[in-house]
Amino acid sequence: MGRSRPGLSARVGAAATGVSGAVAGTLLLAMMLVTVVDVAGRYFLNAPLLGAFEMTQLLLAAIVYAGLPAVSQRDGHITIDLLDTVTPARVVPWRELMVHAACTAFFAVLAWRLWVLAGESREWGDITQYLGWPLAPIVYFGSAMSAVGAVIHLGRVFAPFAARARRRGNGGDFA
Repeated sequence: MGRSRPGLSARVGAAATGVSGAVAGTLLLAMMLVTVVDVAGRYFLNAPLLGAFEMTQLLLAAIVYAGLPAVSQRDGHITIDLLDTVTPARVVPWRELMVHAACTAFFAVLAWRLWVLAGESREWGDITQYLGWPLAPIVYFGSAMSAVGAVIHLGRVFAPFAARARRRGNGGDFA
């Protein structure tokens, strides 16, 4: 018997994880380079990199947002297992469903509010204090990555239902 092909949401989630990880890694490398240049300039040339603090702030925010889809896809969010030992096995799937539904709602609201904030930031012309770089692009990026996280968690909400539909022979390639 051949291996079954992964569902659409699994393929999209894997792609999002790969792109998300690559972007986060590239941003981390950029942040490391900024830090190395700043420290080397400060100690060897007595000339720190101008704006290094602002660059680091923006890069750190971008790294956090870029990592959201990968963490969501890998189910790597911080969890507290206080109730795991006392939760009956038959309740665990429902608990997981509720957790993913709550994460979907949280990320969707976060994406929406960040999008609104980014629009306001663009309209008001918000910029960094020293370098004068616009803030709206980083907020738009955070909104987009939060939306991707919401979609990934939404896929996890529907995955058990799609799996049940496939077992019954009703198709269900959306899981």
